[in-house]
Amino acid sequence: MRHPFVLALVVFVTAVTPLFAQDEKESGGGFPILWCVCGVACFPLSVMIFWYFLGSFLQEYVRGQKAEKSLEEIVRDAPRKQQVMFKGEKVPDWKIAARQRATKAILKFLSYTDNWFEKKYAADVADEAFRLVKEAIQARSIQGIERRVTEGCLEEIRTEIKKLRKAREIHVFGRVEVTDVDFVHVEAPTGKENHTFTALISAKSRDFFEDEESGEVARGDKKMYAYQEFWTFRRSEKRWLVELIRPTTDLEFVLEEKNVMAKIDLQEFSKDAEPEYLKEVVAK
Repeated sequence: MRHPFVLALVVFVTAVTPLFAQDEKESGGGFPILWCVCGVACFPLSVMIFWYFLGSFLQEYVRGQKAEKSLEEIVRDAPRKQQVMFKGEKVPDWKIAARQRATKAILKFLSYTDNWFEKKYAADVADEAFRLVKEAIQARSIQGIERRVTEGCLEEIRTEIKKLRKAREIHVFGRVEVTDVDFVHVEAPTGKENHTFTALISAKSRDFFEDEESGEVARGDKKMYAYQEFWTFRRSEKRWLVELIRPTTDLEFVLEEKNVMAKIDLQEFSKDAEPEYLKEVVAK
């Protein structure tokens, strides 16, 4: 039988019915004592039967409803974020920490009298130039960057573009995002034409080579990559120009060169500068 409690109730009633009849005969038609005893005994059974049928009803109802996913199922089925792989060598933070703090302090000092060294402005210059140069390489055209880079740097970019055209390839970066700009060197001797700054630019983008005819990947893959490069900017009459682009493997060469300040500026800077900053700068 589908419901065991129903079977138990039928057996119970069958067993006690003769007793009810006998009790009623002996009591002379009065209220039988056995009825009271059975009523008290059957109450728990009645409650159990009620809850059983209520539970069965709810199970049938829930079965027809759309079950909600558990937290584990939601996490398991959620689309994973696109993984970003690091490309090249990453510069250890501890290696540039002292230089970075000193260069930041020098830029702040210089910006009091020369807003070209204002940290946010220099960072914006680096961010924009980085993206423009990558876009130019992908487009295989120097149009739009001629006035953003020095002649020497422009010639290097031309050479790279010529190689791409000869190989019939497109160097694809897609959307380039600059994630950080860390200043690691500044030169501010007498004469503005001698002013430069170098930043370690961290960015992420795609980085593969595409066949110009088929559109298929010729080299690399379409994954997102994070990478770093050293970019040096030289001051011109109207703006900062990209002068040199170097890989992170040139770290030792970058740190080998001390920050440079004009003698009079260094004397003033030394009055309040931390001793550790003075180790990272020379006068010229």
